[in-house]
Amino acid sequence: MKILKYLAYSLVLGLMLASCTKHEILPDTRPADDAEFQLHYFEPVVNQASNYIDSVFVNGILYSSVNGSGQLTPYNGVPGGSTGRFFSVQSGEVNFKFYRKDQVVYDKTCTLNPGKQNVIVHDMNLAPIVLDNQFPYPHTSEWTPGSIYTTDSISSIKFINLLYEAPGQPYDGALQYQWQHPRTKEWINLGTPVRFGEATNREIITVVKTVYNSNGYCRIDYRILDENGDILQVRNSKGKMVDYSDYWTGYIGQAKMHFFRGFRTVEPRCNVSQWGSL
Repeated sequence: MKILKYLAYSLVLGLMLASCTKHEILPDTRPADDAEFQLHYFEPVVNQASNYIDSVFVNGILYSSVNGSGQLTPYNGVPGGSTGRFFSVQSGEVNFKFYRKDQVVYDKTCTLNPGKQNVIVHDMNLAPIVLDNQFPYPHTSEWTPGSIYTTDSISSIKFINLLYEAPGQPYDGALQYQWQHPRTKEWINLGTPVRFGEATNREIITVVKTVYNSNGYCRIDYRILDENGDILQVRNSKGKMVDYSDYWTGYIGQAKMHFFRGFRTVEPRCNVSQWGSL
């Protein structure tokens, strides 16, 4: 009996060793030249069903659809759902094909590099704009001795200028995006002025934790200056030209993209669309 018992132990030990040898845990071996991307549709059109993109093919492969991972609507992007999702494709020349029903409405190619980037379609006759998403994202903290909860920290914003003056006419000036410090109320430049199709670097903003038992958030106000240093004038819902202003809730640790899109003087009116990188 003892011999059989030892034989059984030996057999189990042998199987365990064989298993460890066969299923050795190795580092991530995904090809280093993969490109990750978020795809955005910012053609300045009315957000209605006739302008929806029903399916998106990338290099001939279905990536997004009304029956799958998401219909692509104006001023939106894919992959949708949870914040910070990216598609993956082999880097190099990449073809994007959009369908409405069975009709091809967009068929353009661009170059994607290894790493994370944002692909922006703003004109169905032009190749997309490709922007570096600037990963890894900054995550350093700022502690203020006078803080109510001593939990001031940061998030990061990248601003992209996609403003049109009128149909077929991109805005000609350089825009300066600004945010207001939630404590001092000082207006602070977010990067440097950018022209149409350009983006700022990913910049850090301060988030003051206003609710103690929370993950940390507060209201952040934004405005835009034109090339003369004046607050940008835009058309409002009543057809009048007014100073541009907006606000978003900033959360500690998040990384966001702010796309300024639409028309400055006509409908559909301009606004910022926010999209999450993290």
